[in-house]
Amino acid sequence: MGERVTAFFDIDGTLGWTDPVAREQMADEERKLSPVPSPAVADAIRRFVKAGNRAFICTGRSPLDIHPKMASLPFSGMACLAGAYVKVGDTVLRDVALPPEVLSCVDEVLAETGAGAMLESACGSIDVCGGTAGTHRPSPESVSEALECIPGGRAHKVVLPTPAARLVVERLAGVVDVSIMELELGNSEVGLRENCKSGAVRVILDYLGDAGTTYGFGDSENDLSLFEQVDVPVAMGNASPDVKAAAAFVTGTVGNDGVATALSKLGLI
Repeated sequence: MGERVTAFFDIDGTLGWTDPVAREQMADEERKLSPVPSPAVADAIRRFVKAGNRAFICTGRSPLDIHPKMASLPFSGMACLAGAYVKVGDTVLRDVALPPEVLSCVDEVLAETGAGAMLESACGSIDVCGGTAGTHRPSPESVSEALECIPGGRAHKVVLPTPAARLVVERLAGVVDVSIMELELGNSEVGLRENCKSGAVRVILDYLGDAGTTYGFGDSENDLSLFEQVDVPVAMGNASPDVKAAAAFVTGTVGNDGVATALSKLGLI
């Protein structure tokens, strides 16, 4: 048997994809779930692990918002919520929620601008003021009310319309070190700068000790920090130009089962 290797996989745009416009029209229980992997990609992950390797999810999503068909694959653990929550097996290695100052600021900005948001936590996600589209009602009308619906009353990051997100970051300057990442449909996520894929992967690698050669699969700007921590960064064919430029290998698109193609061409399955 060859060397045991470790791979980290982004979800949206990498392991699977759902049209964001179509997703907004789905019922809440479906809308918040991740895409599912194609049969070819699911089979490739199973073969990769069966060969003695380790696979990890590395995503901005909440662990409870990962589709059951995705979560049922033989992953050894997950880095979720953009690195705020990290788990290997049943062991939680990292769980860093937003401090009260951030949540209070978000509450103020929503009240002033009339915007909506989505709070994301290790216990799932919840819309506030109708969500980022403002149409997902009934929903809590304030962050404080939404927190009462989350076990433990903690949130790890928040998604808002980009103008509102920028206002939150501006007001928190010098108070709390937060970052902003632009997403689809004119939205952005705000979280603690310390919570990133790079730090999450580092925590997992330190825990594993001997991870062998490491691979990272991604398509978006937030995957650049994942690429910093692995030996072989792999960009999807649908990745942004900056992500492709940072990769050692560019595979096919998510729609053409690029993960399966890469695992095969790299001799990992």
